[in-house]
Amino acid sequence: MPIFPRCARRALALCLALFAAAGAAHAEWPERPIKLIVPYVAGSGPDVVLRPIADALGRELGQPVIVDNRGGAGGIVGTQQLAAAAPDGYTIGFGNLVTLAINKSMYSKLSYDPQRSLAPISLAISNALVLIARNDFPASNVQELVEYARKHPGKVSVGSLGVGSSAHLAGEMLKSETGTVMLHVPYKSGQQAVGDIAGGQLDVMIDNVAGVLPFIRSGQVKVLGATSLARVPVLPDVPTVDESAVRGFEVVSWGGIVAPAGTPRPVIDRLNAAVAKALRDPAVLKLNETLSVDATPSTPEQFASLIASEIPRWGAMVRRSGASAD
Repeated sequence: MPIFPRCARRALALCLALFAAAGAAHAEWPERPIKLIVPYVAGSGPDVVLRPIADALGRELGQPVIVDNRGGAGGIVGTQQLAAAAPDGYTIGFGNLVTLAINKSMYSKLSYDPQRSLAPISLAISNALVLIARNDFPASNVQELVEYARKHPGKVSVGSLGVGSSAHLAGEMLKSETGTVMLHVPYKSGQQAVGDIAGGQLDVMIDNVAGVLPFIRSGQVKVLGATSLARVPVLPDVPTVDESAVRGFEVVSWGGIVAPAGTPRPVIDRLNAAVAKALRDPAVLKLNETLSVDATPSTPEQFASLIASEIPRWGAMVRRSGASAD
């Protein structure tokens, strides 16, 4: 048996003690409420879907999970704050197609790196977007919208959640694919945009189903099409862009839970397991069914792989459409 110098034995004992203390700290986590940063305003589509998930997540972890809305700049404001937070598991956040993939190409100087600044925990949701219009707009489907836009170049106003949002890019893709010229009108929130659609100040807009479904059901706006390849279950009579105007057209938004880079792996694993259970909560399942949101958890590695594949895919789409936030 090798004989170590006394100083080496003391150093080894100290290291073992530190590892034991760290393990104990992770085992005790969480000991206080957890903040979930949502980089969009209260009442937005992501906010509506995430609140019951946060409640269920809190029940699974034994500590409240408090939603902290930090909207602005296409999700950059809240995501930057998340990336800068202490990597201790007490600040987590929502990352989606925009903040984790599109922004990488939309902004030449992004204040965070989607892959280096954040640690993926689990994919949580995915959903289609829909194209809605003011009730007196002279088109009842996407093909009629395209025909009208071709006859009136630059006259159709298209609202979105903001420059660089999935709705903005979907609109740019539609214009590029159909050779039409429409005026993009960015808003600070989806609620403002859909409010102007309902009021007749804006012609059309693209948004996720969760954000506009109440307006569709109340008859305040009309829906022209869906951006998924398959029809939206809660809107079965609404044709997709693929079947009515542009073959192969598909924009599906996704999102999940992320943490600041450097968050300990035991905490990541605990959160991952809790998210999977939270997505099976009856209240979460009921809301997701109502809004046609698919809730499928993943491992951290699967989520990281999705992000890695989506960044170049959407980068190519951004360049093709000519969209830019700079």
